[in-house]
This record gives sequence, C-alpha cells and structure tokens, in this order.
Amino acid sequence: MPGHRPSDRSLSELLAGLRLAGRTWCYADLAAPAGLAIPAAAGSVHVHAVIHGTVRLAGVSGMQLELGAGDAVAILSGEAHALRTTAGASAEPLEFLRTPCEADVPPAFVLGQGSAISARVLSGRLSAAWPAEASPATLAPVLRLGAEGVVPRDALARAAIGAGATALLTRLADTLVVAALRSAPGARAWLSPELDDPIGEALQLIAGDPSHPWTVESLARAVGMGRSNFAAQFTQRLGQAPMEVVTARRMDAAAALLAQGKLKLAEIAELAGYGSEAAFSRRFTRHFGVTPSRHREIARERQAQPAEAPRFKPLLGRAAPLVDRPVPQDPASKSAAAGERRHAILLRQPRG
Repeated sequence: MPGHRPSDRSLSELLAGLRLAGRTWCYADLAAPAGLAIPAAAGSVHVHAVIHGTVRLAGVSGMQLELGAGDAVAILSGEAHALRTTAGASAEPLEFLRTPCEADVPPAFVLGQGSAISARVLSGRLSAAWPAEASPATLAPVLRLGAEGVVPRDALARAAIGAGATALLTRLADTLVVAALRSAPGARAWLSPELDDPIGEALQLIAGDPSHPWTVESLARAVGMGRSNFAAQFTQRLGQAPMEVVTARRMDAAAALLAQGKLKLAEIAELAGYGSEAAFSRRFTRHFGVTPSRHREIARERQAQPAEAPRFKPLLGRAAPLVDRPVPQDPASKSAAAGERRHAILLRQPRG
C-alpha cells in the first residue's frame, strides 16, 4: 500500500499483540505518613491512578516521580517500587496485591496510622503477555497514561463502580497502555525499527537471538557501523545502552521459561546466554528483585489459583474490620467517589 512503511505495519502488529489480563485491583488509602510497597513480580504490569492527594513514586530504575490527583502510570517491567505520601514515610506491603484475585469490585485498604486519608490510589496488578519483539524492561520504565486533555484517573474511577468493575478496569488499562506506547519515544523506537536502519537491524538481531554472546563490537560490526558511533546512536534512540537491552531481553526470555516450569535452572541459564547457573541467578535476582526459584514458585502459585479465587477473608488471613476515617473529596471526581462509597469495601490492612 502506498505510503505504508514496513515499520508502520510492525508497530500495529506489535501493539495488537500486547495483552494485559487479571482482575486484581484495589484502592490504597494512605493515612499520612504512609506508603504502599509493591514487591517485584516478573511478568506483571502494575497500574496506579492517583484519585486524590499526592504521592511519590520511587524504586523504578532509580527514578523519583511526584504524582498528583489525575495522574496515572504503568510500571511495565515488574520492578519493585513504592508509593509514599512523603519521602521518609514507611512503605507497607499489601498482601492483597501479591495474590491473584477475582473480586468483582476493588476493595479499599487503609495504610498508615494518620487520623485522615491524605491520598487515595487505585492500583492494579496484571499479568502481561508481550510479543517476542517487545521487551517490557526496555519499552519505558514508567509509562504515563493518558494524552493531552485526557485524565485517565476519571475513566478508571468510573470503571471501578458497579458489577464487573475489575474486568472493565483491566480492559481500560490495556487500552491506555497501548495508547501510551504509541507516543512514548523510547517505546516507539523499540516497537517500530526501520528495517533498513542499522539500529533497527541491531534490535532485530537481539530479539531474534538474545542468548548469542553479543558485545557492542559484534553488534556494531553486524550492522556495518563503528563501535563508538553505534553505541552513541543506539543509546540516544533507545535511552539504554546496547548491553542493557541485551540483558533485559535475556531476563525476559528466562522469566518466561521459568514460568513454564519445563526446564531445569541450569538449562535456562544456558539458553539465556550464561555460562553458569550462579552467574545467571545473580543477574536475574538483580534484575527482578527475586531469585529464579522464587519466580518459578510464584508462577506455579498463580497457575494453581482456582477460577474463582477466595474472597477477602482467606486472602487476608483474618477478617479485616471496617474503618471510618474521613476520605477527602477531589472536586474533579466527586461523582466517581460517590460510587466508590456505595460499592467499595473499605478494609484495614492487617498487621503482623
């Protein structure tokens, strides 16, 4: 078709291949000083929408971001991170987000010991199926959702109301992530490499055989460029050095093999391009924050979950009392908040 470049087709096909699944959504009500700690979860995408208040996001590739009411982000890489009301606030893990859940409506949990809720965040943990050509670790460390003039918080808050809310939230999050990837500079460079461009050729070489003993020199030589020029152009275009991308692709491939549970750890280490199981384990743990063995255990636990997961009492270990702390209203989302009060289950995060 005239005017339709190969890279355009590649982008459309790759975006069509992205899939988010799962229904694990909840509200985190932060009673300052307070924080929510999200553990590393390879193969997961975390979505956070700030309903009201301000939180600080830290822990993703060393980034520090302030998110205000209306902001929404997706953490594509499954890295550990935290949301805090203040920089020094203690961040608590939320057990609910560790276990796949089939709740129809997002419950709400209070974190912190303050007398009033200073920030409310709608958070989701979703499983991700990425096409072979795309690596979540290299697409964008933190993907901001929503375009100019669009407030994804409002759409997500409305979707969280009523029957089927969690399923609708996941559908909406999937759409928001795909839309954001279309305009993310680093993601577009990865998703739509020009077939006749040396950097695009290098990306395809890495994606086609991540376990190959690539070096900057060998990649540059394979695409007909000098080492220094290749490294500079690659880093400028992708925002990451060539070997960082190679490592990320190897780790993504290894995580997928571990989740399948068919190969021994030593075999996966070899397929990932590592000469020893110990070296592979160190790199995997540094990359994802969990050991390969633990990642495999988590994958098995997910696969063992029944179609209708237990409701909140089994998930939390004990019944959580209702709480009645005041939740401040954001004028931009009063109607959504009214629905939240009607439908959300407000629970205190258990201690111990």
